[in-house]
Amino acid sequence: MSDIPWNVSGLILEGISGTGKTEILKTILRSKRFRERSGLSSYIMSEHQTQRVLEKKDREEGLSVQDNLVLMEEHLENIGRMKSRLDAMEWCRKNQRAMRVPYILERFHFTHVYHYAHMDWEDVAPIDRRLSELNGRTVILTVDRDGLAERILSGRDAMWMNYIKRFGDSEEKILDHFENQQKELLILAEKSLLEIEVLDTGSKPPEATVELILDFWGAF
Repeated sequence: MSDIPWNVSGLILEGISGTGKTEILKTILRSKRFRERSGLSSYIMSEHQTQRVLEKKDREEGLSVQDNLVLMEEHLENIGRMKSRLDAMEWCRKNQRAMRVPYILERFHFTHVYHYAHMDWEDVAPIDRRLSELNGRTVILTVDRDGLAERILSGRDAMWMNYIKRFGDSEEKILDHFENQQKELLILAEKSLLEIEVLDTGSKPPEATVELILDFWGAF
């Protein structure tokens, strides 16, 4: 993709808890390929802006489908406006690349479906279509059951351990919950219009996984 003209190019980084999304995102931002890209601008939103900002309302009042959609649409509107302005521009220097804007969304429409019981794929299908129009691709990070146990059940603070108790009264039931989420995520991916790469984060160090992600993304 790096040799094909584009103004915005997106990476949607998905995966259940424990798959290493945040570590992978940090590694992407530290990577030489990202730091030495031709443009200076980027639009990077972590899960705090793309999903977790809804936690308080979810806990205190409950969410509606519209709450989830409005949040996602706000991000797409921001990216879409940038793309529209750049697409309308005719630069004096041909083959200009400094104006390009890569965007990364950690958790997005897949998460909003498998994480919330009130959301269905039909609710986010227009979001998926819009991401395709905005030159987006998705990487789904996975991990096996042993990896989940290591990352979810150990080395976490008391708040996290109290949180996951809602998913079962035993470690096996908790792991079953997260495994079922991962299965649902992979089923949802089959419905998407986006190009998707599934990567197991338990088999390689983050740096090696990031190289595979950047190759797949093809933005730089």
